[in-house]
Amino acid sequence: MARGRSGRLIAVAAAAVAAVKLAPGFVSAPQASQEAFSTEQAMRFSPAVAMSAAMPVLTMLADDAEAKLGDSRRWSAVLVPLTTLVLPAVAFGSFVLYSFQEDAFWRLVPGTKRGLEAEAAWREHPLFANSRDPMEGLINPDDYEKGLEDAWEKAKPAGSTITVKEKLKELGTQNNPHFEQWKKISA
Repeated sequence: MARGRSGRLIAVAAAAVAAVKLAPGFVSAPQASQEAFSTEQAMRFSPAVAMSAAMPVLTMLADDAEAKLGDSRRWSAVLVPLTTLVLPAVAFGSFVLYSFQEDAFWRLVPGTKRGLEAEAAWREHPLFANSRDPMEGLINPDDYEKGLEDAWEKAKPAGSTITVKEKLKELGTQNNPHFEQWKKISA
């Protein structure tokens, strides 16, 4: 019983707030209202008046806010098939169609057309133009090569004819079949 009264009290309070919001800001003097009032204005439809008249009827028609047994069955009849059959079928079907495209997973598969285009776009930017160069970022690459030559001369086996310059040149081509960029170099 108290639940019904509190619901009606809230509805009446909401109707009062709506009436205050829709009401004009001030009421004119009686003489001014009689002069300005005409038959055209009397016949004109006013949404504020219609809403204030309909508000008590709407509050009487509203049921109490409570969950009923039939509501859950009605929603389950729609939501269970939707979430277990329709949405997964659409998602998996979209994934299958995407996976058969030429450039699917282009970030993961090296050598795709879209991946090569993205890499070429990065190479056009001046900050990333030489990012594949192993000497990129060294302040003094000549000093690095000199130190590498000195270290190799100390550590190389007796009778070895391999020089650091030749080895760096050979490693610069990366001619092994497992290298990611091999397809582009050999093509």
